[in-house]
Amino acid sequence: MNRTLLFSSLMLLIALLMAVQPAHAQNGNGRPETLSVFLDCGRSCDFDYVRRTIPYVDWVRERLESDVHVLVTSRESGSGGRVYELQFLGLEDLQDMTDTHGFTSASTDMDAERREGLTAAIATGLVRFLLTTEMGRDIQVSVPVSAQSEAPDLGPDVIDDPWDYWVFNIRVNGDIEGEENERQYRIDTRVSADRVTEEWKIGISGRMNYRESEFDLSSGTVRSTRRDGNVFGQVVKSIGPHWSAGFTTYTNTSSQRNTDLSMSISPTVEYAFFPYSQTSTRDLRARYELNFRRNTYEERTVYNETEQVLVQNQLMIFTNFRQPWGSAGARFTVESYITDFEQSLFDLYNVGIRGDMNVRIARGLSVNFNAEISSVNDQIWLPAEESGDEEILLGNAALPTTFDYEVGFGFSYRFGSLYNNVVNPRFGWGG
Repeated sequence: MNRTLLFSSLMLLIALLMAVQPAHAQNGNGRPETLSVFLDCGRSCDFDYVRRTIPYVDWVRERLESDVHVLVTSRESGSGGRVYELQFLGLEDLQDMTDTHGFTSASTDMDAERREGLTAAIATGLVRFLLTTEMGRDIQVSVPVSAQSEAPDLGPDVIDDPWDYWVFNIRVNGDIEGEENERQYRIDTRVSADRVTEEWKIGISGRMNYRESEFDLSSGTVRSTRRDGNVFGQVVKSIGPHWSAGFTTYTNTSSQRNTDLSMSISPTVEYAFFPYSQTSTRDLRARYELNFRRNTYEERTVYNETEQVLVQNQLMIFTNFRQPWGSAGARFTVESYITDFEQSLFDLYNVGIRGDMNVRIARGLSVNFNAEISSVNDQIWLPAEESGDEEILLGNAALPTTFDYEVGFGFSYRFGSLYNNVVNPRFGWGG
């Protein structure tokens, strides 16, 4: 009886908490004092900095309790920076008001410069909505006057770029870890060079990872070495707002996959069902590749091969959407070998499906899930000799399989005060 009473009381308390909805402060003429704003920015924004810089609105944690939903999406620019799109979506009494603003951050911008520019773009976009509140009466417009430059006006399409749009990046990481009976050494190297214009996209990147481990066991010292690396290159030509074509090259080596060296070149064509300019908010594409590949193996494979020349085709359909209700993405891939120029290999294939979704169900409640499953029938690189238990447990060898899968699910529920204007960094992990 006591348990039933306790459970009923708990349910009643939760219902009361969910029913409480603070009202916006209004003056006598019905205009709200200021805006309630929901910032939907993910990791792109420094929320503490935004709240400190724009303290004259009420930042709320729930979209349905806001006057304006600010949805921020971004994509990488050709120079390695980010191009942000800011959608300002009015809700309730402001539902007929929508705006879109943009902001571009250069690849050389520091975090402070990027967050300052993005926050300024948010503040600018809120001005129109603030004019519907009492706070709007206090807005003052100030436009700086700059001295006339003596340099000639080259126009928007004439840029003096000594690098001709090329961007280079080099990164080297390494670490040494150890304790009394265990030691590990690792080095990771990455390099890239890219040139992106409206008409062409050219890029080459490389990665090499080497890891060596030692374990002192009762039976003796066990040493493990694992290496993998690749070089990827592509040339893409824009063909209108929906089509692009080009080719990619891929070279890789992997001790885990019994591959001494694999090289391929792939003519590729892609169709975007929505214009490429809209990919930050909605993206649906189909891509087809025809791969010409040569593999050299470390050990003789289960197909009694030490090297092969192969033809493989691949079809990929993928989509990503980010909207006020949340985000969703899916990918469908079909890969199949056609021939090794000696026999047909149509029975060697890989089919995979993956989906991701994050949805706001109700006030304060969001659910997310992801699932991926693949039918695997193309492990042509498996060594004929079975790997030892030590190599398998250390992750240095792959096992034969006909499928693989992954499923994830989660939800979050937030209730309590909707307002989130206070910034208190004490005992935080700085940055």
